[in-house]
Amino acid sequence: MFNLDKIEDIYSLAGEILEAEAFDHENTVNVHCSFKVMDELWIIMPTLPRFSLRSVIRSSFPKGIPKKSVYFILKQTLKALDYMHGKNKLHRNIDAGCIFLDEESRVKLAFRSLTYEENYSNESPGGYPSWTMAPELMIDYRKGSSKATDVWMLGLLALELFYGGIPAFDFQEFQFLVMGIEDEFGILKKKENINNRRVLGSSTFTWKFSFLWCFSKRGKKIPEELGEFVGACLSRDPKKRPTTNQLMEYELFQKISSQGEKSIAKLNKAWKYS
Repeated sequence: MFNLDKIEDIYSLAGEILEAEAFDHENTVNVHCSFKVMDELWIIMPTLPRFSLRSVIRSSFPKGIPKKSVYFILKQTLKALDYMHGKNKLHRNIDAGCIFLDEESRVKLAFRSLTYEENYSNESPGGYPSWTMAPELMIDYRKGSSKATDVWMLGLLALELFYGGIPAFDFQEFQFLVMGIEDEFGILKKKENINNRRVLGSSTFTWKFSFLWCFSKRGKKIPEELGEFVGACLSRDPKKRPTTNQLMEYELFQKISSQGEKSIAKLNKAWKYS
C-alpha cells in the first residue's frame, strides 16, 4: 500500500506496476492487480520477505556470499531478465536490493518501486554509486536505459554478490577495476595492444597494481569463470556486451549443480533470521 501524497514519481511507479502485471515468470515478482482507494494505492502481489538480498549481505555476509550461491542467484536473475528482454521490457535498476528469496528458495527479481529498499540520493538509478553508471549514460544520460545497460548492471550485481559490495571507493578506482578485469580475463587483450593503452594518464603498471589492490581489499580473487562473465557485462562499448541469451551460455552457469540449490537453502536460513 502506498500513500499517493508521498510518491515522488507516480508515473514511474504506475509504469512498473503495469509491466509487473503483465509478467508471468517464476523468477519475477508478479503483480496480480492494483487499485486506488482515497489517497492510497493498493498493490496485490505475492508476499515478499521483509529484507532483500542486499540487507542480508550487509548484516550476515559483508565479505560476500558463497561462490555457489552467487552463481545460482545470477543464473536465476538472468532468467528473469532474459524473460523481460524477450518482451522488450527493461528493468533499469538491477541490484541486490531488488532480489528476494521466496518460501521455496526461488530467486525473485522485483522492480525497485515494489521493494522496501530506500533509494539514496548519492546512488544511480541502479542503487549503486553514481560513478559506476554505464559509460553511455555518463556521456549522455538523456539517452535513457537499454538492454545493454541492464547487462552492465548485471555485472555490478555479480561483484556485489561475490564481494559484498563494489570493490572500489571512487570513480578512478572503479575505472582501474574495470580495465583490470578486461585485461586479466582476456576481454580486451585479444583486440588491443596493451602497451599502447593508458587509463586516466597512468602507466600500465599503475592501473594493473590498482586492479590487484582493489581485489586485495576484499580478501579474495575473483574466479576465472566469474571474471569472464563480469568482464563481458562491463564492456565499455554497449554494442560489445552480450545479450542475456548469450550470457546463459557462459561457463559459470554450466557448473551449477544441486549443490547450488543447497547453498541457497543455507542462505535462506540466514535470510529468515536476519
